[in-house]
Amino acid sequence: MMEKHRGFSRFWNRCTGEVLFVLALLALGLAIRLYDVDDPPLDFHPTRQLHSLILARGIYLPEAPNVPAWQKERARLQAQAEGIVEPPILEMLVVQTYRLLGREVPFVGRLYSLSFWVLGALGGYLLMRHWLSVPVAGVGLGLMLFFPYGVIASRSFQPDPLMTALILWSLWALAGWRQTDSWRWALASGVLSGLTLLVKATGGFLLFFPLAVLLWAERKRFSRRTWMQLLGVGVLASLPLLTYSLYGWFVAGYLQQQMSLRFFPQYWLDPVFYLRWASLLTQTFGLPWLAFALLGTMVLPVPLRAVAWGGWLGYLALGLALSHHISTHDYYSLPLVPFLALGVAGLMQVFLEHLPEPRRWWRAGAALVLLGTAGWMLYESRTILKKADYRAEPAFWQMLAGQMGDDARVIGLLPDYGARLTYWGWITPANWWTQAEVDLRRRAGQNVDVQALLQEQTRDKDFFVITLMDEFQRQQELQQFLAQYPLFRQGDGYLIVDLRTKRGN
Repeated sequence: MMEKHRGFSRFWNRCTGEVLFVLALLALGLAIRLYDVDDPPLDFHPTRQLHSLILARGIYLPEAPNVPAWQKERARLQAQAEGIVEPPILEMLVVQTYRLLGREVPFVGRLYSLSFWVLGALGGYLLMRHWLSVPVAGVGLGLMLFFPYGVIASRSFQPDPLMTALILWSLWALAGWRQTDSWRWALASGVLSGLTLLVKATGGFLLFFPLAVLLWAERKRFSRRTWMQLLGVGVLASLPLLTYSLYGWFVAGYLQQQMSLRFFPQYWLDPVFYLRWASLLTQTFGLPWLAFALLGTMVLPVPLRAVAWGGWLGYLALGLALSHHISTHDYYSLPLVPFLALGVAGLMQVFLEHLPEPRRWWRAGAALVLLGTAGWMLYESRTILKKADYRAEPAFWQMLAGQMGDDARVIGLLPDYGARLTYWGWITPANWWTQAEVDLRRRAGQNVDVQALLQEQTRDKDFFVITLMDEFQRQQELQQFLAQYPLFRQGDGYLIVDLRTKRGN
C-alpha cells in the first residue's frame, strides 16, 4: 500500500512540475508580446494590419452611438472599398469587443492575435509530447514562444497567427487520431482542420502534406475503418471553405476580383526567384536555425518526423503556388516557425541521449545554455519593440488631412496604399503605384502606359499627396507630369500638389 502511495506521489509531482513548467513558459511568451501593446500597428506589415482595422471600424461605427453621421458613412464606404479574401473572422471578434468596450480600441486585434499564438504554442507542445519528453518538448515550446520573429509577427492584426495556431491544434488532433484510430479524434481533427482552412486557405498546404506523409508512413496499418475516418476528416475539413468560396465567388462575387496578381508560374524557371526566396528566409529566420531545424527533423521519432517533413513539403508547395508572395511577404513563412521548433527539438533529443558521464553536470550545463538563449531572445524581442515607436503617426496623417479638408478628392504616392490617410485622416485616396508595382504588372503581362494612367487617375482629383519622397525621386515621368501643377503645401516628409489648376492659369 505504501509503495502504491509513493508511486502516485511521484506521478503527481511529475505532472504538477510539467504543468508549472509549461505555464511559466506560456506566461513569459504572453508577457513579451504585451510589451508596448498600444503602439499603432505599423511595426509589422502595416498594410495588412490597417486593412483589418479599416474593415473592423467600418462594421462597428455605423451602429455605434454618439458618432457623427459623416464618420459613420465614411467608415462604411471605406470598409466596402477594402478587398476581402478570407472571411473577416478576427475582425468580427474585434468588432464585438469594441461594442463591449463602447469604443474603438485599435490594439484589441493585436491582443487577440498574440493570445491565439500562445494558445497555439500549447497545441504544438502537446503534439510533441505524443513522442518527446518534457524537456525536449519544452525546448520546442520555448522556440515557438521566444523566437524574435515569431514574437513580432504573432502580434499582427491579421489571420496568420490564428491560422498557425489552428494548424498546430489540427496536427495535434491528427496525431491523436493516428495513434488511437478513434472516431472522436478523427472528428476533432476534421473540425479543427476545417476552421484552419476557413481562417486562411493557405493553411491547407501545412495540413494536407503532413497528413499525407504521416498516412504514407503508416500505410501498413490501414483498414476499412481508417478509410472511412479519412473520408470524414476530408469532408469536415473542406466543407467550411468550400461553402465560403462558393458564396464569395458565385453569389456575392467579391472573390472574383481578388485572384489577379497571385499566381506567377513563370517564376518557377527563374533562378532569381529562388535566390530571392532563400534570401528572405535567411533574413527572417537565420541560416543556422534553418540548418539546425532540417538536421533535427531527420532524427525525430518516425510519426513526428513524417509530420515535420510534411510541413516542410507543404511550405515548399505553398511557395510554388504563391511564388510572388512567398518571396516578398515574410508572413507567408510564419507557419514555418512551429516546424522550425519541431526540428530543433529533435536535435535536442539526440544531444541529450548522447551526453557523456556524469550526465547530471552536462544536463545542468545544457540547461544554462538554453536559459541564456531564451533570455537573449526575449531581450532581442524587447529591443525591437522598444525601438519602434509610431505614436506620432496618427497626428501626422490627421494634420495632412486637415490641410486638404475632409471632402478632398486625393490621389497619392503613399505608404501602405494610402491606408494610413484612410484610417487616421478619414480621406480615401486613390493610390499611385510605386515603380516596383509597375514592374510587377509588366511581368504579369499587363501593358502599363504611365502617362495615360496619370491623365486618367488625376482627372477630377483635387490634390496629389506625396510622402514616399525617395520613391518620388525614382519616378521621372511622375515628376514631369506634376511639374505643370502648383505646389499647395510642403513640409517635413510630404508634398501636396494642387491638381485643380495648372501653372500659368
